[in-house]
Amino acid sequence: MDSALSQVESPSVPSKEGPVYSQPPFHTHAFFTVLEKTFPTPTARGLMRATRALLVDRVGRVRREGLTAKDLDNQAYLFRAALSELRSEITVTTKNDIAAMKSSGTVLRREVDKLDVKMKEDLGFLKHEIQMELDSRKNEVKEQFKRQDISVEEMLNKFIVEISTLRTVVEEVKWDNTRRAVLTLFGFVAVILTFMELRPKPPPTSSALPPRQHVHTPSPQSPNPVHETGDGLEKIDWVT
Repeated sequence: MDSALSQVESPSVPSKEGPVYSQPPFHTHAFFTVLEKTFPTPTARGLMRATRALLVDRVGRVRREGLTAKDLDNQAYLFRAALSELRSEITVTTKNDIAAMKSSGTVLRREVDKLDVKMKEDLGFLKHEIQMELDSRKNEVKEQFKRQDISVEEMLNKFIVEISTLRTVVEEVKWDNTRRAVLTLFGFVAVILTFMELRPKPPPTSSALPPRQHVHTPSPQSPNPVHETGDGLEKIDWVT
């Protein structure tokens, strides 16, 4: 069978539509002659027909599905063209994306700059407000301390005036008491002097006058006898 296939060659048949394929070397009569030497005639004929049909089917499939070098070149060219187009599209898309990103970055940078300026302005305004509030609070505290100092001074002045008034009252009371004490003392001295002036003078002593004998007769109504002493005084004996 292999020898029959190798012995017989046929010219290539060009295709009307599509690439040119060479006709496979198959000679039916030579193949049948070789088979007839081994197998009976009907069997050899059936094998020859089956082989021919199988070969035709495989050749048709190859013609339908197979690719030639030109087809491969065409496919490679188309692939390279598609790849170049895809590369160009990717490049353009990348450039557009980069440009969009740059534009977005520029916009974001402007927004950030605006926000920075606004934040600085807000911080400056807030700092100014805080400073004004601190100054106002400081002035209020100063005014409050000043009012407290004024009230304390007023209270001190009031206390000083009251203390002066009390001191004056105490001095007046002290002066009145001193005057009353002096007047009382003068009155007491005057009373003593008056009493001393009005007091009767004592009788003369025994050395100046001669002794006088005095006879006393006891009275029956008087239960206590009276005795005359040597000094001219009378001594009364009390009887209980």
